Amino acid sequence: MKSCIFHKKYLLAGIYIIFVLFTCCNSRFYHTPLAKICSVTEKQILSREGTRGSKEYYYTQNITARILNGPHKGEKITVSNEYTSSQVQTKKYHKGDTVLLSGSKESPGKTIRSVKRDGYLALLAGGLFFLLICITGKQGFYTIISLILNTVIFAYGFQAFTEGKNILNICNVIAVLFSLTTLICLNGIHRKTFSSVLSTLCVLFLIMALFEFSIYMYGDLDYSNLEYLGSTGNSADIFWADIMLTGLGAIMDVTVTISAAVGEIVRKNPSVSLRRLIHSGREIGYDIMGTMINVLLFVLASGMIPMFILKMNNDISFVTIVRYHIPYDICRFLIESIGIVLAIPVSVFIASVIMKIPSRKRGVRE
Repeated sequence: MKSCIFHKKYLLAGIYIIFVLFTCCNSRFYHTPLAKICSVTEKQILSREGTRGSKEYYYTQNITARILNGPHKGEKITVSNEYTSSQVQTKKYHKGDTVLLSGSKESPGKTIRSVKRDGYLALLAGGLFFLLICITGKQGFYTIISLILNTVIFAYGFQAFTEGKNILNICNVIAVLFSLTTLICLNGIHRKTFSSVLSTLCVLFLIMALFEFSIYMYGDLDYSNLEYLGSTGNSADIFWADIMLTGLGAIMDVTVTISAAVGEIVRKNPSVSLRRLIHSGREIGYDIMGTMINVLLFVLASGMIPMFILKMNNDISFVTIVRYHIPYDICRFLIESIGIVLAIPVSVFIASVIMKIPSRKRGVRE
């Protein structure tokens, strides 16, 4: 048995290595002309005073590259590239980079479009899938399946939105589908899955009702200062959907943990009272509550760092950023944190009641 498992892991490792190596020599399958940079020479052409006293340096590169595909394969071309020291809108290229050229295979062109990145994707995505299957086995495989299905669901929802359908209706549907797909794939069809799905949907309903009530009582937010919403006609709906989908993952994590723990308590001690079960589940919830809220805080902070730097480099004061841009992130953080707190009593109660229902042999596992 152990020998068979090791053989499977070696097979997966071999497939992963072949997959990564394939991306290094798949140029013939590209319709876009590819070239490998052989040499680079560069020089500084000027410098300008930037914002906040910083200097922006401008460079030009003379690049020699060898074409990798098409009728001109093997030929060397010379390409020029300009970039700035900040590399905000431009990029610096290095010897050994494989790049996509403008033009076609018949006429490759003399400018670089971007770097070929499928190797990075294969290395990271393939590494994730390999580790998931090798370390967690069947559960890792189901995790991959859930990721693929959720990606398909999200793509379907995005396509429906581009066709003009109401984003709130789309968001409600895909939130249910996300919950069902993720929890059924990872936990199977049994009681803890049902309790997790029901708890997640109940908590989502509660936090969105709370958000709607706060808007009704104190007025709507001013979305004009939120860049990615200010130019659309349904800004409030998009922000509403943003809050729902962002909080879904954290709430689902709490409900799954509590449902699994309550189910295990009942399995070990079937005679445990409902009151004692609720108390035990509540204690488990308190242990994970602080960690989950801090995870949300870290995600919020890490997402704001680039925005802070970019805006301050464009002479927007710190006070202005805090007054007009941070409130949206704070609102999102507070609502999602409330969702985590509410998920504890809701999931404890629902899981305890469902787990204590007398078991019948109907194909549904404990």
